[in-house]
Order: sequence, then C-alpha cells, then structure tokens
Amino acid sequence: MAGTKRQRGGEEMSWISRKLFLYNVTVGLYVMDWWERYLFNSIVLILLWLFCYNTTKSMWQAFDNHLKSSVELGARNHSMVALP
Repeated sequence: MAGTKRQRGGEEMSWISRKLFLYNVTVGLYVMDWWERYLFNSIVLILLWLFCYNTTKSMWQAFDNHLKSSVELGARNHSMVALP
C-alpha cells in the first residue's frame, strides 16, 4: 500500500499515530507538558461522556413517552384497530 504511511523524523507513522499527531497539532496540545495534555484530554473525555449519557437518556425517555402514548391510544380507541 503505497502512500499509506508517512515518515516523521525518520520513522514511519501508523494511521493512529498520524491521527493523534493531527489532533495534537490542531488543538495545540503539542506545546503543553505531558500532565497538561493528560488533564485536558481527561476533561474532554468527561464532557464527551456526559454529553453522550444525557443525550441517550433523553432519547430513551422520549421513546418511552411515545411508546406509552401509542399504547394508550390503541387501548382507548378500538376503532383504529383492524380486526380480522
């Protein structure tokens, strides 16, 4: 696979190494010490987890509310149910 690996400092970089390098350069983490990078990435991961958790929680609540209203609608209004 020609062109899939690039060299940096004489060593070949894998796909993951290239993505991590791009992330560090884009966000500006390359100028930080190791502990600052660790702290920043920890905060980003915690915020991402909170966002995903709250999003899925609200989606499940909306799905449950929709399901309950559909079941109640079917129980009250039998004329909408097709009987064989």
